[in-house]
Amino acid sequence: MSALSVSALIHLLTTTTRQRVERAREGVTEEVMRLAQDPRRLVEQPANLVIGMRGGVLTSEADSAALPPAWRDSVVGTIARARATPDLVTNDVHLGDSTLVVAAKVADTRVAWAGFVVRPLPSLRNWQWIVTLLALATAGLVATTLYSVFTVQRGATALRKSLTALATDLTAPIPRPSVRELSSVADGIAKLAEALAHASRERERLQQKLAQQERLAALGRVAAGVAHEVRNPLASIKLRLDLAAARTALPPDVASAISHATTEIGRLDRLVADLLIVAGRAMGPRRPASLGDLAKSRVEALLPWARERGVELVCRGDADVEADTDSIARSIDNLLRNAVEASAAGSTVDVTVAARGGMASVGVVDRGPGVAPEHALELFEPFFTTKPDGTGLGLALSRAIARGHGGDLQYHREGSMTRLELTLPEAPGVAQGAARAAGGAQATRPGAVA
Repeated sequence: MSALSVSALIHLLTTTTRQRVERAREGVTEEVMRLAQDPRRLVEQPANLVIGMRGGVLTSEADSAALPPAWRDSVVGTIARARATPDLVTNDVHLGDSTLVVAAKVADTRVAWAGFVVRPLPSLRNWQWIVTLLALATAGLVATTLYSVFTVQRGATALRKSLTALATDLTAPIPRPSVRELSSVADGIAKLAEALAHASRERERLQQKLAQQERLAALGRVAAGVAHEVRNPLASIKLRLDLAAARTALPPDVASAISHATTEIGRLDRLVADLLIVAGRAMGPRRPASLGDLAKSRVEALLPWARERGVELVCRGDADVEADTDSIARSIDNLLRNAVEASAAGSTVDVTVAARGGMASVGVVDRGPGVAPEHALELFEPFFTTKPDGTGLGLALSRAIARGHGGDLQYHREGSMTRLELTLPEAPGVAQGAARAAGGAQATRPGAVA
């Protein structure tokens, strides 16, 4: 449209100038014909009645000296052409921005001539500026359009490539085009990809949890059968051994064998109980308890054994929970034993009890080598162990106890330290646990537990 407007203005200005030149040509032609028909009228009356037109009759070359200096060459040239032909001769000569229209015709021995200067319109310069500005605006519009098309095309191509990459990798980077609308689309795609990635991670987590629940359900069915089939014979055997040891005086070696058998029967019974807990069977009754006191009591119980291995135990903090204290004590025992066994002689195992956000936690930190990264996901699986004499039920049992209470057990590797954190819900209505945990308690050192 801008180009058409420029073309129309140029055509209009050109047509107007051409029409004025045509009218001037008609005027000088009419004047020359009048002079040629009656040259004496030049003396008897004015040469013409048109303002700005000049004319006359030349009889010799010397008469050309009376011509206007600016016109002389053009008029003389036109008269020379007129002497060579009997017809009327016209000539248009550019004088700067103006146009001189000259006509001449031979009449007997004389030549009649007339001239008129067509000057540019007073507003022509303004119109020329308007045309120039319109032309520049048109060029700018074309350049802007081409740049916009190129920018949009480049942004759309980048978004198409990112969509192709997202089809296989939801974490692929998404470019931000400079076009605002495409940038908004890119932001929407990024949010959608983030939501899909989160949904994918959540699906994997739920699938892993479902698989674990299925394994635990299968283990529960096996454990229930084992408990039914094993516990009754074990109880009967233990009863008969106890009766045999109580009724008669037995030789020392037989009494020792019976005591050892009774101990092994107790161990088997605890193993069956552990299987039932891992499989999700109900635990004992819950009651309010101090998690810090419970952790400190377990530290005191295991402190002599840890000293024999050259490992120190440090316990601090407190929190209140409502839990099956026997189960939680067994869980803490498992964490402490694993930490001490993983620690080198001369190192320290830190036990921290704290409460925040409605959850109480027991963190056990050791400076051992930790678990190989490829085995980190299997750490809490039943029967998985890296110890030659391990059963693989310790951490699985501890997590099952924590989750049975509404908490969890997590493994973290922080630089050169391994941290196992057992979390449990705080006791309802308890507010002082966090304050006690923030203040802390005296650290447990060999021979003294804070």
